[in-house]
Amino acid sequence: MAVTLAKQATKSFETGDFARASEFYLAAWRTDPKPDFLFGAARSAHLGALNDKAVELYQQFLATEGADPERQKRAKEYLAELERAKVQSRVAEAERTQRDDPKVAAGLYLDAFKLAPNELVLLFKAAVAEQSAHDLAAAERLLRDYLAKAPADAPDRNQAQARLDSMTRKAKEDAEPKPEPKPEPKPEPKIAPIPHPPVLPRPDAVVGGGSNDIAKPAELTKPRWPGWAMVGGGTVLAIAGLALYAATTPDISAYNKGIQKDASGQITGLSSQEAQAQASSINARVGVAWAMTGVGAAAAGVGAWWLLTSPPNAVAIVPGPSWTGAGVAVRF
Repeated sequence: MAVTLAKQATKSFETGDFARASEFYLAAWRTDPKPDFLFGAARSAHLGALNDKAVELYQQFLATEGADPERQKRAKEYLAELERAKVQSRVAEAERTQRDDPKVAAGLYLDAFKLAPNELVLLFKAAVAEQSAHDLAAAERLLRDYLAKAPADAPDRNQAQARLDSMTRKAKEDAEPKPEPKPEPKPEPKIAPIPHPPVLPRPDAVVGGGSNDIAKPAELTKPRWPGWAMVGGGTVLAIAGLALYAATTPDISAYNKGIQKDASGQITGLSSQEAQAQASSINARVGVAWAMTGVGAAAAGVGAWWLLTSPPNAVAIVPGPSWTGAGVAVRF
């Protein structure tokens, strides 16, 4: 039975069906536990890229008594080859992941380090990944572990020490209490001086040689010209609006006549498109006309209120460039 299974395994191996060959060799070994059958199962799994299974079978073969020394040597070489491939796979995956997820990359570097504990550079790379992931406690622990194990001439030793010193210094600075900032003094509010109205002499002190007493300044008044401007402009705008409406009235009459129905109940004066176009044009002009009239009337009303609440024009006599003459100014 075992011989038959071994022949089937050999046939599958020769045709390249390594997974099937590994199964036949295992079945033969269970029937007849010869070390050669176990080696064949391990090698078939190895060539079939069943690496985890191959590692397990190689280790089991090396632990078997009575195994061929030459095959034991080859099994050790194959096992080391598989371990290196597994480490390289973990490192490559970590390098691909480090930019997007440095925490995952750190775990992959540590997995590779467990498989190859002599590769101390993997420990350093895991520490760098943890630092990129802002897990400073894990990064510090890994850096200290690396520095404790790495030889004095390790190429990454100086960089590891510099990173550790930087993190230690920053942690110390963060732990120190920072002085509270002093509040800035508030600037004293500046009070603007109150302007005093000019003191003007009474008219009889300059003209007519009367008393020289100083007269009180005239009460300040608001100008009247904005009121006249709003009354005039509003009136013109309102008249223009009424004129536009008056100019639109014939079009309204023509439109109403065009949409009248004849004896048969049909509209023959205008087509549907013509009626819609004329209605849109008339509505737009009527809207503009009433808007102009309303805005103009409101502006004229505001201007009239302005004029009613402003005092009439006043004449004030003010001193000229010298006290030998006087100037007359009309103040609105």
